Amino acid sequence: MLPSIRSPWVWMPPAIGLALLALLLATGANQAVFLALNHAGHPLGMLFWLHLTMLGDGAVALALVLPSIRRAPHCFWAALAAAVFAALWTQVTKQFVDIPRPLAALAADRFFQAGPPYRQVSFPSGHAAAAFALAGIWIMGASGNGGRSALVLTLLRVLLLLLATLVSLSRIMVGVHWPVDVLWGMLGGWLGAGLGLALQGRWRWRTASVGGLLAGLLLSGVAAALLVSRHIRIPEVMPAQRLIGCVCLLWGMREIAVMLPQWWRAKWWRAQWWRMRRRRAQWRRTRIRQDAGEGADG
Repeated sequence: MLPSIRSPWVWMPPAIGLALLALLLATGANQAVFLALNHAGHPLGMLFWLHLTMLGDGAVALALVLPSIRRAPHCFWAALAAAVFAALWTQVTKQFVDIPRPLAALAADRFFQAGPPYRQVSFPSGHAAAAFALAGIWIMGASGNGGRSALVLTLLRVLLLLLATLVSLSRIMVGVHWPVDVLWGMLGGWLGAGLGLALQGRWRWRTASVGGLLAGLLLSGVAAALLVSRHIRIPEVMPAQRLIGCVCLLWGMREIAVMLPQWWRAKWWRAQWWRMRRRRAQWRRTRIRQDAGEGADG
């Protein structure tokens, strides 16, 4: 369920992002800020930023949703809805706004670049959208009971917000996105998270259903694909990608196995089971009558 719009955890991140985006557009400092951030992050090493940028990949983000299928079904469905919105946000924008990437606009010796050498369709950042959609689900959708749990929840929210910010900044550090790309992607991801939580709060989707089982199996397939896929095109992160895929797949399948009795108790499954039994009984009666008729004829 989406918390009150008065909560700073709901309105402050997109407000800050929108203010920074407006400031960059008004001052024309997009390129200067890109170069400053790109050079400032270099001392941490490209391997650090490449692993962070991997976490913003769409397939990795979906795999990370899988373990929540039983313990946090509201976040599970909200995350799937947010993923659809974030994908539309980025892909539709890319159809109308074609901004060259840093490699196509700047000399290669002016900044640090790693990973695939993308040159076209920079705006917006899909990785930033995925990172803030996933983080926003748990930041806005988590709830506490006061006292110590409230302190732990606040700490968790801060860490998730920091991680999403670092994942988004990694796109600048590896030299493939401008700051405005990151900020627009962040806004789309956060809006998607809010929309996903609102839809889940309205319809109360359950994972103990046929749809939940199918969604779980689909995300299991995504997690399994991470074990062999090279779609990220960054060899340095392949071990971490496979580790995430393996952990999410095993964890998710365990959660699905625990939920099997709940799916079995679902009305749809019981109806299918009894329908199958009735059809089998009917087929057996028909076969017995046919055999009896053949015996009489003989």
